[in-house]
Amino acid sequence: MMSLRVKKKKKQSSADEENTEDIKPSEDSDDEFYDVEKVDPSEGPVADSTNADSGTNRAASQEGYFPWKEELECLVRGGLPMALRGELWQAFVGIGARRVKGYYESLLGVVDGGGDSKGSDSPTKECGDGKPKASQDLDLPRTFPGHPALDEDGRNALRRLLTAYARHNPSVGYCQAMNFFAGLLLLLMSEENAFWALTGIMDDYFEGYFSEEMIESQVDQLVLEELVREKFPKLVNHLDYLGVQVAWVAGPWFLSIYMNMLPWETVLRVWDVLLFDGNRVMLFRTALALMELYGPALVTTKDAGDAVTLLQSLAGSTFDSSQLVLTACMGYQAVDEARLQDLRNKHRPSVLSSMENRAKGLLAWRSTNGLASKLYNFKRDTEPLVSISTEQLNDSTDGDANQETSSGNIDDMYHGLTVNTEIDSMPDPKDQVIWLKVELCRLLEERRSAVLRADELETALMEMVKQDNRRELSAKVEQLEQELSELRQSLSDKEEQEQAMLQVLMRVEQEQKVTEDARIFAEQDAAAQKFASHVLQEKYDEAMASLAQMENRAVMAETMLEATLQYQSSHQKAQLPSPSPSPRTPTRDASPGQVNQDSSQEFQ
Repeated sequence: MMSLRVKKKKKQSSADEENTEDIKPSEDSDDEFYDVEKVDPSEGPVADSTNADSGTNRAASQEGYFPWKEELECLVRGGLPMALRGELWQAFVGIGARRVKGYYESLLGVVDGGGDSKGSDSPTKECGDGKPKASQDLDLPRTFPGHPALDEDGRNALRRLLTAYARHNPSVGYCQAMNFFAGLLLLLMSEENAFWALTGIMDDYFEGYFSEEMIESQVDQLVLEELVREKFPKLVNHLDYLGVQVAWVAGPWFLSIYMNMLPWETVLRVWDVLLFDGNRVMLFRTALALMELYGPALVTTKDAGDAVTLLQSLAGSTFDSSQLVLTACMGYQAVDEARLQDLRNKHRPSVLSSMENRAKGLLAWRSTNGLASKLYNFKRDTEPLVSISTEQLNDSTDGDANQETSSGNIDDMYHGLTVNTEIDSMPDPKDQVIWLKVELCRLLEERRSAVLRADELETALMEMVKQDNRRELSAKVEQLEQELSELRQSLSDKEEQEQAMLQVLMRVEQEQKVTEDARIFAEQDAAAQKFASHVLQEKYDEAMASLAQMENRAVMAETMLEATLQYQSSHQKAQLPSPSPSPRTPTRDASPGQVNQDSSQEFQ
């Protein structure tokens, strides 16, 4: 997906520039994360310029068809694993489609071979002997000082990387903060891969950002200011009151891509989303998220320096990277690339016009023609020879009123003059000198009077401001005192309510304690009654068992008695041959012992 995006940009640039030579990407190295060229064999290299349009449309259609793109975007916003961040960044930038075999070595081989380099013709970017500029050498020890990966060998690799990019893109060369970009990439990937990643970031992501004119950077500052005014009007009004511009703080943010402005983990999370998106949308979203998080604190400041310092310190303490990225990505989804392009097209003409005016003023200031060579024939010219604009007069009133006659003020006055450039004939120098003396005296008098009027106006304005400030302060003090009395009254009411609630809570706790004790006693009584009923039930069961045994014994006794009686009766009948008297009446011949024995047997 990323390689297709890179190819699309290359084809667009080749369509715009007819004389650009067609660079064919080489085979991908083994240390790359993945290669879309190998995964998608249907997408082949462009053979000639005739099928460029069809290839562009095919790449665009393939780029739009990725069903897992939203899921990947959510994973990237959640944070990349540190072990895979370097490989994923290489994939996001698309170094597989950017790599040209032997190009990096050829850029570095210029120094060894003594040939001409691409960037050696630019004295402001690189020295003529092929070595980097002195400021670059000074910035190398400042790049992540103390990091073990940037020792002597690491600094040499960083120097080679910056030198190669300066030769690759001489319009940019080397500028401030580029050493941090290159150092960060060297910490996560190899040297050559870092070069191609830096090339993609500087040439595609931030095209026109670090050029000599810095047009795109100025345009983005105006775009951000408009977005901040739209989203946070109260904050912008306070900053305008303090005289603080959004570009004072957001300018370093954008130019450094938040490097050394946010904590390390937060910077990496912002870079994850930035490189994945392939544009600068995350720069604006992060700035708006920071304004949202720290806007309430900025409103309380009373000085421009305090506001800038507070915002920088708060941004440097944004350790909750997840909150910042979530606020930026989810809270400002309306800030997309299409809207940013519309706003850039809106503000770019004003930036270009201001640059043109600045260039014209610089050329006029550098003009080497003297004042005498620019004079008209003032005797025949009806228009005034010398004219001073209102801005120049206001600037001249800022000087010291006691130094009008000094030569320095006269030279400054000469520089502020606007004179027609056509010369018909040169008049008499004496007449010119006399006329110039008269004009200078008149201008000095006007300047003296303008300075006096400006001092009087400034004094009156200061008095008015002081009075207004006193009135506002007194009114604000009264309002604050009234609010303080109301707060004290509400605080006392709250304290009384709190005391009443505490008393109610104490009574409720006492009642709960009594209820708890009663419940405990009831539970103990119920347990005792349950135990007693259990004991009684056991005793009742034992009694019923013994009663059943007694009933069994009684039945057995009755059975045995009946059997005994039957046996005795049958035995007696067998012993008596003849009928005899009743067995209950003993015979006379029977002895008393026998009678007793019979009676005992009968009883048994």
